[in-house]
Amino acid sequence: MSEAAVVRFAFIVAGLLLIGLSIPMLQRRIAPNPVYGLRIRATFADEWVWYEANARAAKHLFILGLVILILAIGLPLVPGLRADDHSAIIAIVMPISTILICVVAIRYANRLLAERIASGVELQPRSPLTRGVFKSLRRR
Repeated sequence: MSEAAVVRFAFIVAGLLLIGLSIPMLQRRIAPNPVYGLRIRATFADEWVWYEANARAAKHLFILGLVILILAIGLPLVPGLRADDHSAIIAIVMPISTILICVVAIRYANRLLAERIASGVELQPRSPLTRGVFKSLRRR
């Protein structure tokens, strides 16, 4: 197997992995935990924020997975495009998109939490990782 084929296979697996990891979050089946999902103060401070923010981030991850998959399969079919170019394009798209997804997801979660606090809704923390979160939120 050529090096280009191995890299292409790795990108296909990465796309499928992003899609597979995003589905349970889209379905809101992943409870607050220290390992999997958007794990920031805002999501641990309220269970509703956890599920909403993770579902939105998962939607973006699912789309990124599809894009990576399409690029990994489709770029080699473009005439005149070298194998190194395929890898370079995907290697640029993946990290930039991932960073954008993280920034958007964090801002969204923080906004959701701020709106819930402002509306006077009683927060529903479900994680032991929230110790100290409420003290810092009240200081703002």
